[in-house]
Amino acid sequence: MGMGSQKVQAGPGQKPGTGPREAGIVLLAAYHFLVAGLFLLASVGLSLPTVLLGLVAFTQDPEAAIGMLVTGLLAAVSLVFCLLYLAIGYGLWTLRQWARVAATALAILSLFAVPVGTVLGGLTIWYLQRAEVAERFR
Repeated sequence: MGMGSQKVQAGPGQKPGTGPREAGIVLLAAYHFLVAGLFLLASVGLSLPTVLLGLVAFTQDPEAAIGMLVTGLLAAVSLVFCLLYLAIGYGLWTLRQWARVAATALAILSLFAVPVGTVLGGLTIWYLQRAEVAERFR
């Protein structure tokens, strides 16, 4: 059996009409949740240097404010990606068409992150464009 041919039964609290999910869809949603968690860790990890640089800028060296702004901006961008991946993971889990389109768009962007992003992005695009998978999202 192929990656997407195994069925995973829906839980008791699942909305009617969503039916069982293919293992590939479950794996893809889990991947998006995992990446969201990594971006969340990055945001939290960048928050401490942002605060420390802010304290240094306020008390000792005003030029440290530039570093504070840069790390703060990186933390904010990381948080936006966290929320984006979280929303797409949820959309894939609930078989929403918009999530399939958004996951494909993110996969296209990830193709430039050689080598891991290229492989994962390519697999994601290939899987989501399969006719039987696309039909699950209608």
